[in-house]
Amino acid sequence: MAGTFGHRDRPTSPIRFAFETRALDNGLQVILQPDRASPVVSVHLMYHVGSKDEPSGRTGFAHLFEHLLFQGSEHVAETEHFRLIQEAGGTLNGSTWFDRTNYFETVPSNCLDLALWLEADRMGWFLSTITRRSSTTSATW
Repeated sequence: MAGTFGHRDRPTSPIRFAFETRALDNGLQVILQPDRASPVVSVHLMYHVGSKDEPSGRTGFAHLFEHLLFQGSEHVAETEHFRLIQEAGGTLNGSTWFDRTNYFETVPSNCLDLALWLEADRMGWFLSTITRRSSTTSATW
């Protein structure tokens, strides 16, 4: 049809967001993208591990660990991570893919410390809890 102009024909401009990156002494890469106009903050952790790291013929471990890591840590009881974020008015989730596993929370900006503390505890104090929980969680998984 002559004279029509569909959305695919329009020139597009890239969307750009200002951000900062930092590498911590422990190797953690941090990306900050401030938006002072928003009353919420999102914390997103991405681990570079997924189904590509599973042994041949044995699948599901990456997804299992994604779920296990939602089941608490040394300082956070089994359902506390969800409860604390939701009671603060936030949301949370995670996902697993071929080359990554991620966790994210969106909370009111005054609850940033809570989200960071929960993620730090999940990252640093998970292993001590897996032995006592692994058999019950695996049975329900």
